[in-house]
Amino acid sequence: MSLFNSLKSSTLLSRFRRDESGSILVELAVSIPLFLTLLTGVVEVGNYLLMTLKVQHTVISVSDLVTRDEDITEGVMADIFQAVPQIMAPFPTGERSVAIVSAISQNADTPASIFWQRAGGGSYDAASTFGAEGDPVELPAGLTLRDNETILATEVYYRYEPLVFDFILPKTIRKVAYFRPRIGSLQEIEP
Repeated sequence: MSLFNSLKSSTLLSRFRRDESGSILVELAVSIPLFLTLLTGVVEVGNYLLMTLKVQHTVISVSDLVTRDEDITEGVMADIFQAVPQIMAPFPTGERSVAIVSAISQNADTPASIFWQRAGGGSYDAASTFGAEGDPVELPAGLTLRDNETILATEVYYRYEPLVFDFILPKTIRKVAYFRPRIGSLQEIEP
């Protein structure tokens, strides 16, 4: 009887070794988590790249709107800052974003400094890297100013929070655009 049992078990083992009907399920069980992780990573990177492009588009649009007229008022600046959420759509703004416009100018009596500065388009707590209104400014290489000439430096900050990967820390995206006024010098902002 033991010979019969050993023959039966060896036949059963050899049949089990030849039977590959469940092997695809094992391969799928191993590979699906890997593929889902890769797919999620691709979505996360794509979303981050799209957000970077949106911030770049926003900084250029705000700069362009500010430099269109000969004079700028507080009301016009408020209107321009109200456009920021529409430009950034479908991404949320509010506490995640802010746009800062600094008018950097100089004249015979004053070296390059921030003549005026306004912020809006969100309430994200970020300070301009150029300084505050009245501070002297060291211009980036390649940018020069003559007397009574202005460069508008626009900065947009956005606090990016990952969609899926919570273990990745939020990152602040910052984009800068430099525009010269088309007409006039825009050294003052009217009330």
